[in-house]
Amino acid sequence: ESKKGRILSSVKIGGVYVSRLTIEPKVITGNVYHTDTRVMFYVESGRIQAAFEHIETKKKRVCYFEKGTEAVHIPTHIAHATKNIGTEKAVVVFFSNKPLRSKDNIAYRVL
Repeated sequence: ESKKGRILSSVKIGGVYVSRLTIEPKVITGNVYHTDTRVMFYVESGRIQAAFEHIETKKKRVCYFEKGTEAVHIPTHIAHATKNIGTEKAVVVFFSNKPLRSKDNIAYRVL
C-alpha cells in the first residue's frame, strides 16, 4: 500500500526487483537503511534531493538529481531519503535484490 504523496509499484524480473516511485512535490520518502538489500536508483523525471548517512560513522552527504543523472548505488548500512524539490511529480526508478518494502527496511531519519 502506498503512503500519502507517493505511489510505489514494483515487478520482479529474474532476480531483480524494479520499482517505480512517483513522488508529489515537497514529499519526503525513505528515511531507512538496509542490512541486506542492495539498491540502485535513477531519476526518470523531476528533481529530487537525496540525503545519505552512514549509520555507524554518521558521515552525511546531500546530493541533487534530475532526469539524465547517472544511476546511484546505495550500499547497505547507508540510510537514505529522497525529497521532491520540484513543482511537479518526480519519478524515481529503483533496482534491488529484495522488495523495497520488506523487513530489511530499518527506520532511520536522514531528511
